[in-house]
Amino acid sequence: MTVEEMRWDLTQLVKDSEPDSIVEEMNRAVDEARKLRDEYRGKIDQTDADGLLRVLERKDEMELEFEGPFMFSSLMYSADSTTDTAKRLFDTARNAGMKIGQAMAFLDLEIGELLSEKPEIVDDPKLSEYNHYLKRIKRRIPHMLSEKEEQLIITKDKNGINAWQQLQGDWLSTRTFDIEIDGEKKTMPYGEIIGLYQHTDRDVRKRANKTVYEGLGEDDILWASAIRSVCSDHLQMCQLRNYESSMTQSLIANDVHKEAIDALMETIEANVDLYRDYLRMKAKMMNLKRLGNWDIVAPLPNAPEKKYGRHETRDEVVGAYTSFDAQVGQWVDEMFEKHHIDSEVRKGKRSGAFCASWLAGKSAYILSSFNGQLGDVFTLA
Repeated sequence: MTVEEMRWDLTQLVKDSEPDSIVEEMNRAVDEARKLRDEYRGKIDQTDADGLLRVLERKDEMELEFEGPFMFSSLMYSADSTTDTAKRLFDTARNAGMKIGQAMAFLDLEIGELLSEKPEIVDDPKLSEYNHYLKRIKRRIPHMLSEKEEQLIITKDKNGINAWQQLQGDWLSTRTFDIEIDGEKKTMPYGEIIGLYQHTDRDVRKRANKTVYEGLGEDDILWASAIRSVCSDHLQMCQLRNYESSMTQSLIANDVHKEAIDALMETIEANVDLYRDYLRMKAKMMNLKRLGNWDIVAPLPNAPEKKYGRHETRDEVVGAYTSFDAQVGQWVDEMFEKHHIDSEVRKGKRSGAFCASWLAGKSAYILSSFNGQLGDVFTLA
């Protein structure tokens, strides 16, 4: 598997991948958002279904037109936050995103006023494609603030909670860890050393676990400051928006109700002994009295030590989806074929994994750190 095969191709997202061109497109997006605001601001709360449909379709058209440059910038930064180009584009995207958010702050507020006056408009057949979108706005109405306050919060979030989150992500993506494997000292980024948690040698797993957590602990002040700031911001916003509890914001953002979370937690608590039985059974199979943290995802003794390559992984993942639905399998295969997956392990890469939908391209981009383990195959799938 070549390095090129493990890197995604972001040029498909834009007409011109030159940084200056991408910056220009994002700045143009700000101008278009302001034009939309100037055209519709102050008019939506008294409109009808036809008028609301026009503005929502206009908004969708604008978002699809400029989706690519913003995705390009965000994904490039997630893949490697250490390059000057990635830093420049991501910073431009953050600033432009803030300005667009401020320009469009009026929209949900005025739609909220419209829904309060004409709640029946949500179920108008002409707005059937936007029914769920409107219901989500309706749920937020009691917690909306003035346009100026919403704009100030957007600025606050960019330079506050979002900046703290970016700092934490940048810090972790650029950490390296030294560990000795088979007599050879190696320096690994976070995405690579955590792959050793699935190593067949228990001593290697234990040392990898210790190396990572001792390394992270050395910068406990940074972690603690970030967490305190994020939590404090969240609690203050709960008060400002008059949320019923500290969970309300997350429930609304994730489009879920408290009853669903309560049912999930009750099910977990009712079946915790089942998981304990599994852990005891695994410990017995590994000839251990008790599992350590470094044993949770370890392979069982005598399990074949297998490394998966890109082509074999592609066959496994595409085959699994194809067995479910042929068209879905084709879509997944296209993501491999068009290099929409970034799986190379590298310093500066965001930890973890995610899938970013590309609506205009009717596809998606996936980021992961692939070490050839079975768990990496599961993560990719």
